[in-house]
Amino acid sequence: MKGLVKFALGMEGVALQELPEPSPKEGELKVKVLAAGICNSDIHAIHDERSVTMPVVMGHEYVGQVVESCGDVGDFKVGDWVVTLPACYSCGECYLCEGGFVTLCRERKSIGSHRNGAMANYVVVPAKYSFKVSESAKTLEQKLHYALSEPLACMVRGVYEKLDVKPGDTVVISGPGIMGQLAVQLFKLKGAYVIVSGLPADQDKLDLAKEYGADCCVTSFDELQKAVYANNPKGADITCDCTGVTPSLESCMKVIRPMGSHLQIGLFGGKVPFRLDYMFDREVNYIPSNSSAVSSWEIAMDLLAQGKIDLAPYITKRFSLDEWKAGVDAVLSKTTYKVVLTPDNSFEE
Repeated sequence: MKGLVKFALGMEGVALQELPEPSPKEGELKVKVLAAGICNSDIHAIHDERSVTMPVVMGHEYVGQVVESCGDVGDFKVGDWVVTLPACYSCGECYLCEGGFVTLCRERKSIGSHRNGAMANYVVVPAKYSFKVSESAKTLEQKLHYALSEPLACMVRGVYEKLDVKPGDTVVISGPGIMGQLAVQLFKLKGAYVIVSGLPADQDKLDLAKEYGADCCVTSFDELQKAVYANNPKGADITCDCTGVTPSLESCMKVIRPMGSHLQIGLFGGKVPFRLDYMFDREVNYIPSNSSAVSSWEIAMDLLAQGKIDLAPYITKRFSLDEWKAGVDAVLSKTTYKVVLTPDNSFEE
């Protein structure tokens, strides 16, 4: 099979390689990959801004079909369509693992960075941390959308599990990329008043955010201030940075109300020159949300099964594994929401 392997430092240390097909061990599923998303954390890994165990097949966002299993895999069977929590290898015994917070386990190993991932024809994953795609996804196109279930679960972790969002809360989402778009849908389900902040070049993305429920979209800090204080004279109850860019975080801190909550979703990828006293001045609750928990996936899959979240608009470009460089370039251009790689496998509807 083919796999996109990170084997050395730098972009030149990433290449498509011929690899033996993996075999599942006890409790594991062998999955034929339909689509694997390119995440910004993959870009950080390519540029050595994120730790990986080399050599490793990249990719942690995926959807695929079970073709083989080994031992006790619960009610999974060959033919099932599945997705998987990336940090699916951990000690299994610490209080974090027992609580479902496997991403935070000291011994956790994620597919795509520590174990071979999904940018390949096949991936092996533990059944324990895999989830079935809803039967309501009947076509391959509908199933392909589940490649975005991982970023959705990450956003669910922040919005549904780490915040106390009340109906009518004024929420600022900075950054209308894929995470910001998912945040719009989730905050609106909670009944919030949602303001999305972007750049003038983001107008198409802001238009889409408006289509999916955003109450107001702005393209400058002046517009952001006016929109926030027009809706809530105290300031924003919640701000959410989906960019991982310092000016975005600063803007959030300047419009958040005293004792408001800031949700940090964007990964900065390095040292950040930032005035921490912004948080001190207003006693801001700074809440980082790192990936997802088992419960996040259960909520996300339930929302998808009920049709409360629409992922269809966000897969904007698709490339074969052979075209992975074009896929990476498309992500770097920041003109897309989500780019997926589609291994050269044949699937039947």
